[in-house]
Amino acid sequence: MTDSAARDLPADRYHGGVRVAALGIWLVAIVAAYVVLRWLAGLILGEMAGLGTLLLVVLAVVAAQPLAYLGERQLVKRWPSGKALRLEPGGLVWREGSSATKFKLDQPMSYWRWRFVVKRRRGGRVPGGHHLLALRLVQGEAEVSVYTFLAPAAAEALAARVSFYELRRPSDTGRPGLGGREAVYLASEEARWASGAELDPADFETLLAHLAARATAFASSPASTLNA
Repeated sequence: MTDSAARDLPADRYHGGVRVAALGIWLVAIVAAYVVLRWLAGLILGEMAGLGTLLLVVLAVVAAQPLAYLGERQLVKRWPSGKALRLEPGGLVWREGSSATKFKLDQPMSYWRWRFVVKRRRGGRVPGGHHLLALRLVQGEAEVSVYTFLAPAAAEALAARVSFYELRRPSDTGRPGLGGREAVYLASEEARWASGAELDPADFETLLAHLAARATAFASSPASTLNA
């Protein structure tokens, strides 16, 4: 990677502001769709009440879905969270608002990678059964946790190339493979929950490739220290 090839990976694109605004767009779209549908129904069928009105409400909700989706897509493009991870030839820079934290890839840096299955749907975007995959980087006082969500097949495909510790719930017993309830990964998950930032799946894989290109053992070990 050259200086001109430095790349920014936007984080938390679906931040709280976008979600609230998207909800507002959806509600406005429902009202607008209901008004239009009621007007059209009045022209064709005359005045409607009771079950007819309920049917119009249901149709308005359905009609509002694609409008809300398009609105959310535009918000994501035009309203960044202010958080981004910049990939540079010799390191990483985590930016959050006006602050910047630099990680140098030619100096010791500890990392932990883990994943787990999301049991329940999250925020309307992440279906139950998807996998959360996370990476924590620590270098001196500098620390950042990033994660992404992947469908089961995509998560297994990535885990076949890059090793992840499989974090399990206490009830998940008797499952084979790497994983469990080790304290360091539980602490890493707590840090991710408190201050982690979500990356798009493609950007998460780009970050892993950026780090793997500078450490041959990075992909094979879910936890280690680079340049130790």
